[in-house]
Amino acid sequence: MSAFIAIILLALAIWLVPHFYRQWRIFYLRSKPLTREQLQLIRENLPLYHYLNSNQQQELCSNIALFLHGKEFVGCEGLQVNERMKVAIAAHACLLLLGRKNECYPNLYSLLLYPDTYVAHETRREGYIETARHSAREGEAHYRGPVVLSWGDLEKDLQSPERGHNVALHEFAHKVDEEDGYFDGRPLFESSDEGATWAEVMSREFHRLRQRAEFGEFPGDTPSVLDLYGAQSPAEFFAVATESFYTIPTAMYALHPELYKELSHFYRIDPAELIRGKSTVA
Repeated sequence: MSAFIAIILLALAIWLVPHFYRQWRIFYLRSKPLTREQLQLIRENLPLYHYLNSNQQQELCSNIALFLHGKEFVGCEGLQVNERMKVAIAAHACLLLLGRKNECYPNLYSLLLYPDTYVAHETRREGYIETARHSAREGEAHYRGPVVLSWGDLEKDLQSPERGHNVALHEFAHKVDEEDGYFDGRPLFESSDEGATWAEVMSREFHRLRQRAEFGEFPGDTPSVLDLYGAQSPAEFFAVATESFYTIPTAMYALHPELYKELSHFYRIDPAELIRGKSTVA
């Protein structure tokens, strides 16, 4: 009997020790203060930061600290990764987590950064037939794997946010999407009630964008701020919508109010209202 109890206790210890260590490590890394240089880089590269209240800024910085200490940044094709690159990417990645329970992308261990648009090589097998395909990309998110980004394209996005594009937001929206185990455009909600109207609104907006992509814009159509790339799949639609939500929120709210409200409810932030209020925090 005592041997049986010892085995049970050992099994519990094997399970509990790594769990508590992980939680302690997350708490410890989140508590590490950012440097003055890092804080300045956040202010320079994340415009929305100035509109967050002090509690939101503190939460964001805590997640950024965890991100920077827990992820490896790998430069590809000779790119020398510097502090600005790391902080700018971490800030946008962590913006998507603000106000939500999270462990800061626990299945992401590394980011691959290219100096510019890069060529991705894909191999597909159907039965005995194997085909290879090469495509130019600005970024990609691998399921439970690394995020790949073109720094050159992200820098253009940072310089011209009014275009409504941000490859970092796009790829990390995919990582948010995968939290429930799928790239399907429906992220993990904290309760069933929270996503009650999500499917209806997202499906309607997705099919509206697909029609625009296939047939073009008809006279009298309501304009759209969504990139047509989002018409490829519900997963890409969610990522594209996330880009517009954070980069051009007032325009998105005006043209896609129901979609905007769904994203605002999920992400627990209303960037259009923050900007309209124009009350900034240093």
